[in-house]
Parts: sequence; structure tokens; C-alpha cells
Amino acid sequence: MLSKKEFIKKSMNTITVGLHVVLLKEGDTFVAYCPALELSSYGGSEEKAKQRFEEEIKIFFDETAKKGTLEKYLLKQGWTLTKKPVPKYNPPEEIDIPYTNRLGSFTENIAIPV
Repeated sequence: MLSKKEFIKKSMNTITVGLHVVLLKEGDTFVAYCPALELSSYGGSEEKAKQRFEEEIKIFFDETAKKGTLEKYLLKQGWTLTKKPVPKYNPPEEIDIPYTNRLGSFTENIAIPV
């Protein structure tokens, strides 16, 4: 089941998924971390961490789709895939982890190729 901060929207060749991203502070560094993908980025400010996360996630999906490893990776991370009647990816159930250095969170919209 998706949390309130996650959603799925289908189109012709992609499925858009809104994923929960946690903002953390590690010393002087800000970290944007997506538990559903085990993917993170960092920067000297919250905005820089968010910007780099957007870049990182685009590269991640582009490269895994090119290599043909996207589906395998998502399934390994606990995602489920329903192929019929139309392809549908569901992120794993999010566990609320009490990060001691948590600043907040945001939703990142990603387009998964199908």
C-alpha cells in the first residue's frame, strides 16, 4: 500500500511514481535518501541535495533501463510488478524509521519505463 506521499500514474510508455525522500543532515552535509530505491545524494544545502537527487535518479533510471536491469533491481528492493492487464510497479511498504538527524521529507516524481 502506498503512503499518502506516494502515488502511481500510468501513461503510454511510463509509469510515474511519487516516492518519499527523506532529508537528513550529517554534520555539515545534507542528504536526500529514498528508502524504496536505496538511493541517495548529498550537498552543502537542502536545495543542492534535492537537485542532485533529481539528477541521480534520472541517471539511475536511464542506466538501469539501458542495461535491462531495472526490473530485477526493483524486485530485489521489495517492489512488486503486476503485468496484466497493464504493467504496474508498486514500491515496497515504507517503514517509518525514526532518523535522529531528519530535517523533513519530500515527494520525488519518477517515470519508470515499461
